[in-house]
Amino acid sequence: MKRLSLVIMFGGQVRLLIVAMMVAACGGQMSAQDIDYVPQRADYSFRSDVRAINDDGDVRWDSIIVYLTDAKGHTQELFSQALPLDTLQWNKGSIGEILEDDWNFDGIPDLQVCTGPMNGFGNYTYVVWLWNNKAHQFEELKHGCEIYSPYIDSDKKCIVSVWRLDDEIEIIRYKWKDGKLVESEREQMSASNLADD
Repeated sequence: MKRLSLVIMFGGQVRLLIVAMMVAACGGQMSAQDIDYVPQRADYSFRSDVRAINDDGDVRWDSIIVYLTDAKGHTQELFSQALPLDTLQWNKGSIGEILEDDWNFDGIPDLQVCTGPMNGFGNYTYVVWLWNNKAHQFEELKHGCEIYSPYIDSDKKCIVSVWRLDDEIEIIRYKWKDGKLVESEREQMSASNLADD
């Protein structure tokens, strides 16, 4: 009986120690409501910061940090690497821009963060963070290939990638299958033909 009461007492002390460590890590401002708080997608506000990484005085690449702040004021950081840029030649433009689109058609907006242009024709790439409603968190979309200058076709429930090089345009449509984006259709056309229409 004494052994059982010691275990219970010790277990209670461990729980108190864990709670005390969590409160200390949050600057002593954590309450019981914070411990029970489960963030919802609508709780978040966003901002991004693009930081240049210098090597011998030349900018080699930029790091994009997205700050997610929930309703309780807790901030989480998502990191992405921007495309390498020659800052004398490229306009950084919309690098780090955050768009909210429903990439997986579950009715909940996801985050799409611009990582930069691939060339002078505006082939922008993005990193996408999908909201996982069961886990109550954003998770990076892992995809085997780049999706350029994407737009969401809600009617056909597909993600459309548009790539241009000189006069050639390639359009690739992706659909969800078993939780993964797979190519469903590909077409090529000439930009000059589009301009004539």
